[in-house]
Amino acid sequence: MEDAATVGEALFKATGFLSYFSDLPDKRQPGKVIYPLDEILLLCLLAVLAGAETFIDIALFGSKKLAFLRRFRPFRDGTPAHDHLGDIFATPDAEHFQRCFVAWVAACTGLLAEVVAIDGKSVRRSGSKRNAKAPIHMFSAFAARQRLVLGQVKVSEKSNEIIAIPKLLDMLTLEGTIVTIDAMGCQRGIAKKSSARRPTICSPRKTIRDHSARMSHSSPPNRKPAGSRTPE
Repeated sequence: MEDAATVGEALFKATGFLSYFSDLPDKRQPGKVIYPLDEILLLCLLAVLAGAETFIDIALFGSKKLAFLRRFRPFRDGTPAHDHLGDIFATPDAEHFQRCFVAWVAACTGLLAEVVAIDGKSVRRSGSKRNAKAPIHMFSAFAARQRLVLGQVKVSEKSNEIIAIPKLLDMLTLEGTIVTIDAMGCQRGIAKKSSARRPTICSPRKTIRDHSARMSHSSPPNRKPAGSRTPE
C-alpha cells in the first residue's frame, strides 16, 4: 500500500502542474461544461506519462483509472470519450496553451538544456496534391539532454520560416543556452533577437553572431585594398 507521503507528493506535483494553466481561458459555454478543464488537463498528463499517444488511449486510461484520478480531482462525471476529448482540446487558444506548457517544462527541468536544437519538419500526410493543400510545416525547439520538445510553432501559409523562428525564440528562456539551427536561420534579425536574450546560436559550421558580424564589417571577397598591386 502506498504511504501517505507518496500520495501527498503526487498530489503536490499535480497541483503544481495545474497552477501553470490557471489563466488558460476555457472558451466553452459554462452551462454546458460537463468536464472541467483542469480535470481534462490532469487526465491527459497522467495518461501520456503512462504511455498514451492518442485521444483513444487517453480515454481508455481515464475509464480504467478513474479511482486513481479521483485522488487528485473530483471527476464527478467520470472522463470523456475520445471524440469529446478532441472537441475540448479544439477550444483553447493554442499559443496561450503552449506558453503555459513551456513555463511548466522550464520549472520542471530547472535551467533549460545546454543545447536546444531548432529545426523545421513537415507533418506527414498533412498536405494534399488533389486538393492543392500545402503540408503543415512546424518548427520545434528540442532540448537535447532532456530529450524533450520545449515548444513548437506552425509556419503560416502566408508566412515563412524566417518569421516563425523568432516567434519560437520568444516562447523560451534561453539565457546561457546554446541554440543550434541550420543555415536558413543565419539571418541578421534572428541573430539580433537572440543576442538580446543572451544565448549562443550556431549553425552546424559557424555561429550566427559571428556570421552576421562578418557580413556587416568585413570586405567583400576578392576585393583588394585601394592602391594595392598584384606582385609580379
